Amino acid sequence: MSVPTDQSGITVPVAADKPPVADSKGDVEHVEVTHPPPVPGNAHDNVGLAVLEQKSIIPTTGKRIPTSKLEYWTYCIFYFSVNGAGIGSDGGALRQSLTNQAFPDGIVHWAGRDMPLNSMLLDLTGILFAAQLVILLGIGPYADYGDWRPWLMIIFQSISYICQFAMCGIKSADQWQAAQALYVIGSLAQNIVTAFYAAAFPQLVRDLPKMIQSEEDVANGVKTPEAHAELDIRLLVATDPTHLFNLVNITGSALVVTFYAIAVGISAAIGFDTTAKLNYSYRVLLGYFGAITMLTTVPFFIVNKHRPGQKLPDGTKWWLAGPKQVYQAAKRAWYLRQCMLYLVAYFMLQETFGTYFNTTGILQNEVINYSPLKLNALSLMSDLAGGSGTVWILFLQHKFRFSVKKGVFYGGCMTLIPSLWGLIGCYTQKIGFHNAWEFWLASAWNFQTAAWGSYNVTMISEVVPAPKAYMFFALFNTVGKTSGFIGPLISSAIINRAGGNTNYSYWFLFSMGAVGCLVLFFVDTDKAKIDNARFLEEEAAELYSVQTEPTNSKALNEKA
Repeated sequence: MSVPTDQSGITVPVAADKPPVADSKGDVEHVEVTHPPPVPGNAHDNVGLAVLEQKSIIPTTGKRIPTSKLEYWTYCIFYFSVNGAGIGSDGGALRQSLTNQAFPDGIVHWAGRDMPLNSMLLDLTGILFAAQLVILLGIGPYADYGDWRPWLMIIFQSISYICQFAMCGIKSADQWQAAQALYVIGSLAQNIVTAFYAAAFPQLVRDLPKMIQSEEDVANGVKTPEAHAELDIRLLVATDPTHLFNLVNITGSALVVTFYAIAVGISAAIGFDTTAKLNYSYRVLLGYFGAITMLTTVPFFIVNKHRPGQKLPDGTKWWLAGPKQVYQAAKRAWYLRQCMLYLVAYFMLQETFGTYFNTTGILQNEVINYSPLKLNALSLMSDLAGGSGTVWILFLQHKFRFSVKKGVFYGGCMTLIPSLWGLIGCYTQKIGFHNAWEFWLASAWNFQTAAWGSYNVTMISEVVPAPKAYMFFALFNTVGKTSGFIGPLISSAIINRAGGNTNYSYWFLFSMGAVGCLVLFFVDTDKAKIDNARFLEEEAAELYSVQTEPTNSKALNEKA
């Protein structure tokens, strides 16, 4: 199968002659444009053309579907499930509390030997993320083909619903094993939803009507490819308060803060001065957050469009498409050097941040004596600080227009500070997460670490080939969550060697994060976009019989 090419050698189907039109409900009609229109120039030395070519080079399964207003807003509201689902906070606290009640001496017989309770909990976290690694690596490469991707989020979110509501039935310490199983399965499902939620973000942004219009303007000579690339960055980073990335963070944080404030009231009303009340409080909160999660996720499932993905290469069986895509990426890994460099940095920084939350969460529950009131109040503080930090960093982004790379680098450096604080606790009881006030301080520090949460996903969009978003987002999420099982397992071993002193694990976390920041410093996003265009050209030529022969960039300069 072949696809038309323009005179510059950039491969794109013919464009429609009119932009998409919004209907009375705010939705936008399907348009006949399936790919960006042709433009002259050389995508091998021009970032703007490289951005356009990534959208055009690989044939897709159908018409391009512009993002509607309903999709836009329901995607923002869905963020509550990613950031506020009770399975991860109240569910985690309930399973730890029940296990502590079953083993009051803090020693659990696990995996054929006796070990500290905290080590067992970290081992379970490692098992959870190991399973996630297998599932994401298995599903991710297939998700870029066809239009079935929304079903992934629907299925795994449904599993999360079930586990969250099932934990409401856990009543006593002798059910600690059931609590652990439901927590692991529910958290696994929720983490997979989070991975594919993030993967949907770039396509929703790049299918906005203004992006489609911008591509047509480039084709008509009204706009330069560089100006289009700048719009692409602005919409992904969202330097305008109406853009998706801002709305996701601000709307999502506002919802989380609101519902956690209500949760604090529920905890105070029920009380937690006895074991029975403590367990009952967590069960009520799990039901409450389960209901809220359904209310904030189902609308997106209803309005989300099944957008076209890549076509299967001629002669390729469906069941071989995933492995074949992985093989193609491995074979041309040289073109993905910047992507792989960020992958290494991402792994190390997620190692620091992800395992820090697991380790500090365990210490926090011990210090606050498993109080659901204090737990949800701390979560409220964390989200207030994170939301405020997001607004602040976006204000700075709007004012100074710094690059995605600078934003994510700053955020990565800020994630090191809590681990540095924790390792000081190896040598003193005065600070180092031994006192309740320190967990309030750590929650407030989210104001600074918000930059990492705001930019790390956008940075992925900057360095991966656009048509391969789901495979690479699955890869990044897998690598990030690989730290979720490597980090806890290594931390568990360190705690055992340190005689049960959890603080010693912070040495490992701080060291890994520092190396991650150093690697991140050398990532070049502009070079990544040009390399991605070359990568896709070669794959298109081999699998889809598409020939590309980019011309000298002088043609572009003359037209601009």
